[in-house]
Amino acid sequence: MTSTTFWIQFLGVIFGIAMMYFTFLKYKRREINGGEVVIWFFGWIVLVAVALFPFALDSIIAPLHFYRRLDFFVVLGFFLLLGLGFFNYSSVKKMERKIEQFVREEALNKAEVLEKENKNGNRTQVR
Repeated sequence: MTSTTFWIQFLGVIFGIAMMYFTFLKYKRREINGGEVVIWFFGWIVLVAVALFPFALDSIIAPLHFYRRLDFFVVLGFFLLLGLGFFNYSSVKKMERKIEQFVREEALNKAEVLEKENKNGNRTQVR
């Protein structure tokens, strides 16, 4: 029977390789640019390396007084998720403001067109 550590490492490597493949597909579809590919590939390579050689992080984990490596990864995961959640929230709010501004400008433009047409006596509908 194989150990749990082996399966965690195996799944980490499989996940990292799969994400490299999906990152490459996004690049080929021109959904991300070359700089983003380099950053994402670096992250996936680090994930695979840590999955294969988890003891390499012991020099970082020991001074932080974590009992196990898994505790370190759970805390790190929470930090990353909170950071990404905040970034995502900020991006959505920024996009909402841009869309709201665009809709207001379009509504004002259509209102001006209707007003001019009404002054000229034209009765056309604006779609």
